[in-house]
Amino acid sequence: MNLSISDIQKLARLSKLDLDDQQAAALEPSLSSIVNWVGSLNQAPTSGVTPMAHPHDLAMRLRSDEPAELPARDRLLANAPEQAEGLFLVPRVVE
Repeated sequence: MNLSISDIQKLARLSKLDLDDQQAAALEPSLSSIVNWVGSLNQAPTSGVTPMAHPHDLAMRLRSDEPAELPARDRLLANAPEQAEGLFLVPRVVE
């Protein structure tokens, strides 16, 4: 499938790009090549391949859920830029 200049202008408009006809003509061979390559993926033998959500078969790595002692509050607040009465102070976000 080859793209026409009007197709490229439409893509540019949808992409909020400002292309003149000369720029669109310069992009036409590259974009047509990309579209043809993606179209060639339809020829790939996929019969018998089960659909998957992710190309890697990853299992979530979970740590054991065991209770642990928390560090002292002073140690937790040591790196806080601002604190008051043992609490973190953060800038107001909603007015």
